[in-house]
Amino acid sequence: MVLPAYNEAANIEKTVIVTAETLSKITDCFEIIIAEDGSTDGTDEIASRLSKKYPYVVHLHSDKRQGRGRALNRAFKASSGEVLCYIDVDLATDMKYLEKLVKAVSTEGYDFATGSRMILGSDVKRPFKREFASGGYNFLVRFFLRSKIYDHQCGFKAFRRGALFELLDEIENQHWFWDTELLVRAQHKGYRVMEFPVYWRHEGPSKVNLVKDVGGMGSEVFRLRKELSFPGVVSGKGKIFLTATLAVLILAFAATFLGAADILENVKHASFRTLVLACLVYCISWPLRGIRFQQILKRLGNQYGLGFLTGSIFISQSANVILPARIGDLSRMYILKKRKDLAFTTSLSSLTVERVFDIVAITSIAILASSGAASSFKLASWMDSLIKLSGLAVILFFAVLFVVSFREGHTKKRYGKENNPDGLSGKIKDFAYTFLHQMSIVAVKPGAFLTVTASSLLIWGMDILTCFLVLKAFPEAGVDLYSTFMISLIFLAVAIGNIAKTFPITPGAIGTYEVALTAVFGLGGIKPEVGFTVAVLDHIIKNSITLIGGGFALSELGLRWKEVLCTNTDYLKG
Repeated sequence: MVLPAYNEAANIEKTVIVTAETLSKITDCFEIIIAEDGSTDGTDEIASRLSKKYPYVVHLHSDKRQGRGRALNRAFKASSGEVLCYIDVDLATDMKYLEKLVKAVSTEGYDFATGSRMILGSDVKRPFKREFASGGYNFLVRFFLRSKIYDHQCGFKAFRRGALFELLDEIENQHWFWDTELLVRAQHKGYRVMEFPVYWRHEGPSKVNLVKDVGGMGSEVFRLRKELSFPGVVSGKGKIFLTATLAVLILAFAATFLGAADILENVKHASFRTLVLACLVYCISWPLRGIRFQQILKRLGNQYGLGFLTGSIFISQSANVILPARIGDLSRMYILKKRKDLAFTTSLSSLTVERVFDIVAITSIAILASSGAASSFKLASWMDSLIKLSGLAVILFFAVLFVVSFREGHTKKRYGKENNPDGLSGKIKDFAYTFLHQMSIVAVKPGAFLTVTASSLLIWGMDILTCFLVLKAFPEAGVDLYSTFMISLIFLAVAIGNIAKTFPITPGAIGTYEVALTAVFGLGGIKPEVGFTVAVLDHIIKNSITLIGGGFALSELGLRWKEVLCTNTDYLKG
């Protein structure tokens, strides 16, 4: 019997005693595992005392909250019973039903069993808003996931060990959606599932956040539907495989279309010395990235070493090479939290500012470069749209921050301090306010704005110089690299290639970046096969240095790739 416990100091001892008394009437062989999940109210101390007092009690402690699903996974894997159960610590479900729950699996041949507050015969009392939310949620699950269960979230479940362990590693969600995903996957695999009515009463506040958790669970419904509709393709490693396959197909199609033999011939004649110089130039850009991020955090009142910050950037950018949609940035938040205990709002706002100033820099470069080359050619419509869309996003971002900054000053002037409303809506407003306020400190203050803008332009100048040197390594390009027009063209190519990276199509924008650069180079008279070769080598150099640096940084920080990559998914679900 597993008791998932988070801040249950008021209930845990009573629950252990009642559970033991009830189980002793059902069987003479049982264990009770308290899956204590990073509690801060003394639950861990009580659980530890109970484990010493009673030989059948096991205490599994976590220093930080892992989420209900992960806590249950850990407890079940540490268990030894053939019939596995868990119940909510508040004992909302009447314990007279425990025998029915256990015997459904132990003697009646069911693989999974769950109490239900939603079917005929159940006796339930809870606030209307929670009844309404639960009913709506379970309707979505039944409708979209074709589940035959009426109540997926009741904290009163039993499992046959073998059946549960066959599904545990397939369950992606590690928090509240864990129950739903388990029951839906069990039905999908053809396991026998029993649902029976219970008497249920709940006193006190729920730990389920109606806005955050129920909203997140709703999105998980659609995620699971995709996975079950396209097994092995849309979920977990399949997502990376799918997007990586797309990247390879884009490159293969482009290479075939432009002539693979010509591309290989171009590579043979490339200047190795110039390519090495390009690598060295790109390496120099990394300390500059660390300095910029250091300045952003310093403005927010946090001072960290340059080596640590540069390493964290290497790791997050390495994750971006592997994962689509630039979600690798989330790994930097994880590192800052784990190693420096930096607040979530601060790490999120600092990363957002960094990304926005990247867009500011490359958009400014694109606008200036397109103006410089306008006399020689006209931009393709998709290039023009990319630049305008990026520019519009920047304008909207700064407009919002100016409004926030103005309102903040007006509030302080009028009231002398900021308002801190209580309750759920107050917490959401406070988070949004803190997030926007921290960004405005860097993005709106003139001194900070100029410092970060200048460093961003310098970083992207090094990126462009790297591409320039790669192009210079190919005499077959047949163009005057030092003309104003060609320099503008290279600036424009790198800018549009990086703007294209903001669209979540392939890992590290592999394929889309090369196609974008080749298209822009073609406008300047560079042969497509040469332009494509330059784009591919430019991206290989940048991604290789990123991954090598990321590997060294992981080693220095004592982290593993699996830990960093899995964290990005966990943060999204959180």
